[in-house]
Amino acid sequence: MNEWLFLDYLDDRGNNPIQEWLRDKRQVPVKARAKIQRILLQLVGTALWTRPLASNLDYYPGIVEIRIRWMNTQYRLLGYRGPAVREFTLLFPALEKDDEFVPPNAPVIAETRMAIVDSDTARERICEHVFS
Repeated sequence: MNEWLFLDYLDDRGNNPIQEWLRDKRQVPVKARAKIQRILLQLVGTALWTRPLASNLDYYPGIVEIRIRWMNTQYRLLGYRGPAVREFTLLFPALEKDDEFVPPNAPVIAETRMAIVDSDTARERICEHVFS
C-alpha cells in the first residue's frame, strides 16, 4: 500500500523543474536518476522516513531533504509533507558538497515554493510525480 503520493512543484509557466533536472543527463547521469527514482519509490511505501534516506532541515521548518548518494555525489531533493495529508511535494533539486548545498540558497528556494504551493488552493502549481 502506498503511504505517500509524490507531487512535483510547477513554476508559474507550468514547467516542472524537478523533471527537467532529472532528465538533464549532465546534471543527473542515467544510473543516478535510476537510483533517485528507486529511493523515491521506496519512500512512497514507507510511513515514517528516517536517515539516511530523509531528514528534516534545521532552520527551515517543514522542509525535508531526501538524500541520495551515487558515485560520491550527494543528490538532494528538497520538499515538504503537503499540501494535503499523505502528500509529499518535491520543491527543489540540489547537490550537497562539503556539508553545503549547491546552490547555497536551495533551502530558501524550497521554502518560497512551499509557501506558493500552500497558497495555491486550485492546485495549479503541482502535478503528480512521474516515476520513469
